[in-house]
Amino acid sequence: MEGVLALMIPIIAIIGAFSTAMLKTYLKHKEKMTNFMSEDQIAELDQMSRRADILDQRVAVLENILDDEIPSWRESHDKTI
Repeated sequence: MEGVLALMIPIIAIIGAFSTAMLKTYLKHKEKMTNFMSEDQIAELDQMSRRADILDQRVAVLENILDDEIPSWRESHDKTI
């Protein structure tokens, strides 16, 4: 039992150090990308996101209409992968 514990301690230490380093790298990259975007780009991204949401709603309404009018349309036209 002591042999297993003697092996687990260094393994856990190495995994912990690696995980901490990866987390720090990820957070630094995320902060850099956030600071990289200008206010105009952020506003444009928000506007595009709102448009995408509106388009998603429109598609959902159109699919509901098709479901009501032609119940079996998905079997022959749904190409989602």
